[in-house]
Amino acid sequence: MVTVAIISEYNPFHLGHEYQIKKIREKFGKDTAIVSIMSGNFTQRGEIAIMPKGERAKCAVLGGVNLVLELPFPFSSSSAELFAKSGVAIANALGVVDYLSFGSECGEIDLLYKAAEIYLSSDFKREFEKLSGDKSLGFPARLELAYKAVAGSSEISFTPNNILSIEYIKALIESESTIKPHTVKRCGAAYNDVDFVEGSYQSASAIRNALIVSDEGALNFVTAECRKIIEDAKINGELPCDISKLSSAFISKLRLNSSVQREDYHDAHDGLYNRLYNLSFEANDITSLLKLSETKSYTNARIRRALLNIFFGVTSSDVKMLPRFTQVLGMDSVGMKILKRVKETEFRILTKPSAYDNFDDDTMKQKLVSDKADSIFELTKPIPKHGRSALTFTPFIKK
Repeated sequence: MVTVAIISEYNPFHLGHEYQIKKIREKFGKDTAIVSIMSGNFTQRGEIAIMPKGERAKCAVLGGVNLVLELPFPFSSSSAELFAKSGVAIANALGVVDYLSFGSECGEIDLLYKAAEIYLSSDFKREFEKLSGDKSLGFPARLELAYKAVAGSSEISFTPNNILSIEYIKALIESESTIKPHTVKRCGAAYNDVDFVEGSYQSASAIRNALIVSDEGALNFVTAECRKIIEDAKINGELPCDISKLSSAFISKLRLNSSVQREDYHDAHDGLYNRLYNLSFEANDITSLLKLSETKSYTNARIRRALLNIFFGVTSSDVKMLPRFTQVLGMDSVGMKILKRVKETEFRILTKPSAYDNFDDDTMKQKLVSDKADSIFELTKPIPKHGRSALTFTPFIKK
C-alpha cells in the first residue's frame, strides 16, 4: 500500500481538496493511504482558521483523508520556506510516507523540480540577495527576477501554489528525504481570488469571505459532509472565528513594548517591529494597523505573521528547531493502521493533548507555545470558550 502525505490547511475543506484526493488515488491506486499534515488553528498567511482544527480535520477524514496530523503553531504560521520545511520534517519523521502530493498552478513536476534545484544553487542565492535592497520589489518579484537571472528565462510562473510547491521539493532535497514529490494541477479559481468565479472549484479565500457574511452560496463549493459540519459549527458558535476580536490585545502589546525593550521576534526584523510599534499609536484595530504598515517589502501576510510572533513571544531562535511533535486530529481505520506502522523515534505523536509526560525540554517548550496559541484562539469564536478547552480535545475517529 502506497502512503501519500499532503501538507494542508483545509480552511475549509472544499471541492478542490476532494479533487486532489481523487487524483492521488487515480495515480497510486484506490487503496492509497493519505496522511494530511494540517495547520492547526493558525494558518500560513498569519491568519486564524475560520473554524477550529478539530472540525476541519473531521471534514478532511469524511472527505477521504485517512489520518490528519497537526502542523503546530508557530510553524503553521510561517513563511513558505519554513512552512514547507516543517511539514516535510513531520512527514519524514513518520517513516512511512512514500510520496508528498501538493497542488500547483504549473502541474508539471519536472519544471517544479528544476526550479527547486535552481533555488538551491549558489548563483540563485547570490542574485536573490542582490535584490534584497530594492524596497520596490515584493517577495515573488524578487524570486522571479533572481530565477530569470540564473536560468535565462522563466518557464514557470511564481504564483502562490507554485512557490510553495518549489519549497516542498527544496525541503525534500535538503533533508535528503526518501519521499518523492507529486503534484496535481490546480483547477478553477486562483489561490488569491477573494470572490467566486464560474465553476465548481473556488478558492478557500472566497469561501471564507462568503461564510463570514453568512452567504449560504459558500456551501455549494464544499463536500456534503463538510456542509453539515459547517452548519453545525455555526449553530454552536464555532464559526466564523474572527481575529479582530484580538485587536485591543495586539495593539496593547505593541504600545507597551518599545523597540528598546523588544526581543528578536521572528519575522519582525528588518525594521518591521519599529514600524509596527510606531504605527500602533495611530491604529485602533488590526485591520487599520495592517493597512498602515503594508509596503512592497512588508506584505500583508508577513505583517500578520510578525504580529502573531510578537504577541506570543516567538523569537527567531524558537523556530530554528523544526517541529518535534505532532498531534492526531482525526483518523479512520486505515489511519489507525498507519499510526501502528510509524517508527519509534525522538519525534512525538500525541493521541490526546494532555499526554506529554515523555516530552524533553525542547519538545515541551514547543508544546506550551502551541497550547497558548490554542487558548487565545478560543477567544476569537462567536461564542468564546475557556482557555483550557484545547487540552480536552479528542481526535475525530470515523467508525
